[in-house]
Amino acid sequence: MMVSILFFTVLLGFNIMNFVMLHIFQPLGFAFDALFIFVLFNRINAEYICEIEAKSLVFIKKSLWGTKKYEVLNHSIMGIYLYQPKLIDITNFRRTYRMQSALDPRNVWTIAYTVSGKKNKIENCRIYFKPDQKFLAELTKKLPNKIMENDEKAVLADLNRV
Repeated sequence: MMVSILFFTVLLGFNIMNFVMLHIFQPLGFAFDALFIFVLFNRINAEYICEIEAKSLVFIKKSLWGTKKYEVLNHSIMGIYLYQPKLIDITNFRRTYRMQSALDPRNVWTIAYTVSGKKNKIENCRIYFKPDQKFLAELTKKLPNKIMENDEKAVLADLNRV
């Protein structure tokens, strides 16, 4: 990540030198380089907090863009499983939230859940996160039938709901 930030900083420096010395102003170059530096810096500095409450799971993301809080009610959870891309083809998810750092070496897990959308229509959503073993053990105690190693039960829960 630091190599990428350094690369785009050098490119931004070249754009500034072109503007100062040659009077060539390239607004797309400035915007592109500055945006990539900001996004990469945001990815490095983001902090993710997962909390288990009595009736829900709470995910908090603190980043340069501000703080966002997502709450997933226990009864709406279809399943919590190790991330597998094949689920994308079977179940349609309306929203996907990424609550994990790209620099974190732990495995990605997915929480598949439902929410009431516009006009009380049920929508499938998911959250990607990287829990440690202690957090997974607490989740297993709290939601024993929801934790699984694959996505099959979550897909079946979604199909049974329809």
